[in-house]
Amino acid sequence: MTRIAIATVMILCLGLTAHAFDAIGSAFGCMTTARTQGMGAGSFGAGVGIADATSVMGSFNYGLSRYTDGRLKLGFIDSDASNDMELVFGADFKWQIWDLTGMTKHPFDMAIGAFFEYVDFGGASVLELGGQCIGSHSFDMKNGRALTPYGRFNLRMERYSIDFKGESDSKSELKFGINAGVAYQVTNSIDVYGELQLDGNDGLFVGAVFGVM
Repeated sequence: MTRIAIATVMILCLGLTAHAFDAIGSAFGCMTTARTQGMGAGSFGAGVGIADATSVMGSFNYGLSRYTDGRLKLGFIDSDASNDMELVFGADFKWQIWDLTGMTKHPFDMAIGAFFEYVDFGGASVLELGGQCIGSHSFDMKNGRALTPYGRFNLRMERYSIDFKGESDSKSELKFGINAGVAYQVTNSIDVYGELQLDGNDGLFVGAVFGVM
């Protein structure tokens, strides 16, 4: 338990010391560890972001191979840019390059990948496209379940496009962000997540993932 507490505090402190100024940020958070599901495995996810912009989201994750996953994401976001909840969609991909199972010298699981998000606020739209690196380490509990602290660093291009009252403009900026959280295995097919995000849309994200395939 001491190792679990130390690892969790270290990841959370890493997230709290990172800054991403003047960025839109992710509406979905990270909500995944570095481990992949396995080829042909599928899961649905649902969550809420209580951040600078409130969001609700759903996702479907599919195992493309033993060490690669692809995920589709759809949700709604409410921010100061709009008086209504706006539709936001995205996708991401991860490739697990470090695996703690079996004989290995790796200190934790690690995955790299890419992602994108798009939202149109009506007169203004934002496209985010970038890469991500996710690290995690699972600890077996006495009840047979796993507790997994994880963290993500992302580097992305945010493109803002504005078309309002006949005037249009666009701007692209390089931004970064960090997520730090914990996943807990409730059953063999259900995991719950809680994480902090600092990337411009700063706040708390919580959710659950349900294995269906």
